[in-house]
Amino acid sequence: MPISLLKVEDSLTRVRAGLESRARRIEGRVGAELAAFVSRPGKMLRSRFCLLLAGALGAPEDKAEGASRALELVHNASLLHDDCVDEATLRRSHPTPNAVFNIPTALLLGDLAFSQGLEEAVDISPSAARLLVTAVREMTVGELQEEFLKGSVELSVDAYMGICSRKTGALFEWAGAVLSELSPFPHDQADPPRLACAAGILLQIVDDIHDYTLPERASGKDEGQDLKNRRLTLPCLYALQDPKSREGFLALWNSAGTDPKAAEKISKFLKDGGFVQKARDKGRELVDSMAAMVRKLPCKAEAAELAFFVELLAKREF
Repeated sequence: MPISLLKVEDSLTRVRAGLESRARRIEGRVGAELAAFVSRPGKMLRSRFCLLLAGALGAPEDKAEGASRALELVHNASLLHDDCVDEATLRRSHPTPNAVFNIPTALLLGDLAFSQGLEEAVDISPSAARLLVTAVREMTVGELQEEFLKGSVELSVDAYMGICSRKTGALFEWAGAVLSELSPFPHDQADPPRLACAAGILLQIVDDIHDYTLPERASGKDEGQDLKNRRLTLPCLYALQDPKSREGFLALWNSAGTDPKAAEKISKFLKDGGFVQKARDKGRELVDSMAAMVRKLPCKAEAAELAFFVELLAKREF
């Protein structure tokens, strides 16, 4: 049966329980401490979006919960690998496995998380599994593009958006495509994947803003991580595009290796110059485009709840 508004919290509880069950199944082989890294959920924004979209499409509850578990597991895999690339020491307010153990252990945990996510997709349908492989390929391409451009100050906003659509949007897009196939109601089949991809890009934009606006205790990860890894994000790109601000920003950006307060100064520069707000405005454009697609989804009451959640995604401070 499809998910109703009142059942979303119950579904999330079952998704968490399913992830915990997966962890228990591998504890005997890798140990409880390592298993927890594979299946531990974070904010579960992806799961909530997936379940709300499923409700707006009238997709079956059990399949939507399986898709949510797959989202969490594959997302965990990407984070485990990302933290190795970035040499991050903190994630979700916990020490990362690459910091606690070593990089090979963390990479293997990421592989294990992906394999478990693929198992969830196989249980949904052969098409879901095939599409998930494609999504992970696109995520990897996006990560490689971002890595190749690390340190470059010539990245364009369009290129940034393209990377986001692959790095973060592709996994969301997978959920949209799968749920669209599962919907018993007439609708534009292209809308759910496009809507979901836009949600992924929005999530990335907000996370990039938070790198310069949220303290470590709120974000749950290392403060100023993008600056440390020489990775330009949207507020920075807007500063570089502004002829009056470009030189000032570059001076701060290039001082990161010698000035311990560089992150704090860049944060102030981006806020005072209006570039953080400009990034928020870009997110607002995405929300408006998503709202138009949400209104076309077949289950109107559930679609209204999804629209409200999209607004929260844009405004969140965590």
